[in-house]
Amino acid sequence: MTDAEYLVRRGAVPESGEYEAYTLVGVEAELEVSFVPDAGMVGCSLRSTGRQLLGGRQGIEAYVEQGKTFGIPLLAPWANRLGSDVYTAAGVTVDVAGTPGMHRDGNGYPIHGLLAGSGGWRVVEFEATSDDARLTAELDFDVHRPEFQGFPYPHLLRVGVRLLGHEVHVRTEITPTAELAVPIAFGWHPYFVIPDLPRGQWQLTLPFTRRAELNDHNLPTGEVLDWSWDSGPLGQRTVDDLFVDVPEGAHGTLAGGGCSIQLEYLEGYPYGVAFAPASDDVVAIEPMTAPTDPFAGVFPRRVVEPGDTYAATFVIRVTEDSP
Repeated sequence: MTDAEYLVRRGAVPESGEYEAYTLVGVEAELEVSFVPDAGMVGCSLRSTGRQLLGGRQGIEAYVEQGKTFGIPLLAPWANRLGSDVYTAAGVTVDVAGTPGMHRDGNGYPIHGLLAGSGGWRVVEFEATSDDARLTAELDFDVHRPEFQGFPYPHLLRVGVRLLGHEVHVRTEITPTAELAVPIAFGWHPYFVIPDLPRGQWQLTLPFTRRAELNDHNLPTGEVLDWSWDSGPLGQRTVDDLFVDVPEGAHGTLAGGGCSIQLEYLEGYPYGVAFAPASDDVVAIEPMTAPTDPFAGVFPRRVVEPGDTYAATFVIRVTEDSP
């Protein structure tokens, strides 16, 4: 055991001095993770024994300015895409057209919520003890937010990150702050990589067994089919699918080169997306609270009522083979 098992530090994101990263360090485990509250509470780095395990893609500047996801981005207040600019949820009809923070996919559909790269987060906890290291940040999503017109449901959004041994726990909470239920539709989109190993040799295991059929615009039709993934080398295979009925405790794993990255759906994420494109050497195993096009009613809609809090947690678990 070392004298300092856990540490915390703050410093500029390397590729951009404008943003400050909050880093949790596990000294004994040689694992560290960094998040940037002033850029949408995005996870910008995950290092094990010095090796970067996140896909940096186009970096933090493109994320803030264009909504181009990288690292471990929070997709809120909804994840993935909407099938229309107009939706109805919790008895309110909303038009998202023109909302600040809204981005569109290649087909023109609103995608990945409204908070990519957003400011306004306040850090309420940042400390290391002999047991763990923690970072917690909150955002008041209310009428004072420029994005509010696109999701007019006042709530407190809280994200807590805990580094414990070889695990990173990410807990997200939604608490209504008015007498109005808040639709639950957020998710996360971690991009993982195995450094110094060709993509074709990455070993991918996925836990999903129920795949939602999508139309030509990647929107769910409502049909659900049995599905399985042959675990093993990724090779030239690709995947970009939505899954339903994900049980708590399910986990997917990306491994290779003596390193294993596991993502566990600990609680509150009954949907998942797996993404391994041909055009980019990354794999995303995505915890989702709702399906693509969550307000369409193709799958059951969910809300959190005033006086309650909705909480969801996923865990990233990193292990390295002993030399």
